[in-house]
Amino acid sequence: MDLFGSSGLSSSRLASTNGLITVTFLAALVSAIAFVSSRIISHPLKHIPGSTLATLSTWPLFWQSIRGKRANWIVQQHQKHGPVIRIAPHKVCISSDTGIKLIYGNKAVKTHVYDTFRYRGVKMCIGLPDVKSAHSRRKALLPAFSRQNLLEMEPVIRNHLQHFLDWLEKFEVTNTPVDTFKWFRYLTFDVITDIAFGQQIGMLQSGDSHFIGQVELRNQRNGLYAIRARDSWASAGEANRPRVDILSRIEEGGKVDPSTALSDEEVIAEMMEILNAGSDTTANTAMFTSWELARRPDVQTKLHEELKAAFPDPKESLDIERLERLPFFDGVCREGLRLHAPIPSYLERYSPPGGITVCEVPIPAGTIVGMQAYTNHRDPSVYPDPDNFAPERWYEATAAMKTNYFPFSAGPRACVGLK
Repeated sequence: MDLFGSSGLSSSRLASTNGLITVTFLAALVSAIAFVSSRIISHPLKHIPGSTLATLSTWPLFWQSIRGKRANWIVQQHQKHGPVIRIAPHKVCISSDTGIKLIYGNKAVKTHVYDTFRYRGVKMCIGLPDVKSAHSRRKALLPAFSRQNLLEMEPVIRNHLQHFLDWLEKFEVTNTPVDTFKWFRYLTFDVITDIAFGQQIGMLQSGDSHFIGQVELRNQRNGLYAIRARDSWASAGEANRPRVDILSRIEEGGKVDPSTALSDEEVIAEMMEILNAGSDTTANTAMFTSWELARRPDVQTKLHEELKAAFPDPKESLDIERLERLPFFDGVCREGLRLHAPIPSYLERYSPPGGITVCEVPIPAGTIVGMQAYTNHRDPSVYPDPDNFAPERWYEATAAMKTNYFPFSAGPRACVGLK
């Protein structure tokens, strides 16, 4: 037996294996150093502060998002690191109001995350990347959301509100708790389908919950409903439409200015956008504002007294023009939108050509940059005691309060129906 030979062979293999492990370890170490260097030492955003983990990976932002804590986490990061921070390796968030015009102005370009806002391949207005591409679509939609059109739709809205109030009275008589998440959505969906197509889906009458279960399923049904309602609206003919609705305004605008006329596919995409955004955002704000009122009996009392003074006859209808003149009512609405904005979270754009500078911090062109209303709406230097629901603060709103208030986003791409 050649024991020495065998031993020598084993030693050779062992040495080879150890060498391979060493080389692999060194390669991994070099790769790790290179990765860290690319994210911290040589990265074009290295001068912008942020948590170490966030500068290395998107994981912190992703984790906070799936936990539903992203907005709060970003506020905490601003408190630790200042008004201009990195929340991911290639993402910057700003809390200074000087960034609003720079980020959301005419040069703003939306990032790829907005590509999902489409229906069967046709982008909704919210998904169009820049001001230029969205201009004609917004021009087609704006007449439908004018103040005059809103006033004409007031009786329709009031009719659905009455159905909603009838349900609340039934719940009060039977001492039944109200699921505001569900019932405000019944109300807003009935309103939005009626003013959009001139048709009634009747969720308040039947208490239908089919649209409330799963968001994706509801969105699919919304698409089918939008197609069917649009087809039914078109086949009815102008003479058989009892009143003006959003589709009518869009059609009229296309006739006046053919350059703004929308294709059938674009009309359906926009109706989808209106159905989804118009019902959910309004319902959420109404729900949270009702919660604020429920926990503040003093605010309830003051609001009730103001409404009684403005409308002394209990049988009198509440009209929009008089409601707009009530300062406390206006403050309640604004505080609801401030603390519970329909669009509270990080709205990203690409930094424009040439880049921008905010708070003396340069942000290179092409960087993903954004702000969130949740942060600015709770800035104690702008809104003293920011977590307090205080409608009176809007009696004499400061310039800073107005600038930092953007519950529906900001700039030329702000929500087309914000009024």
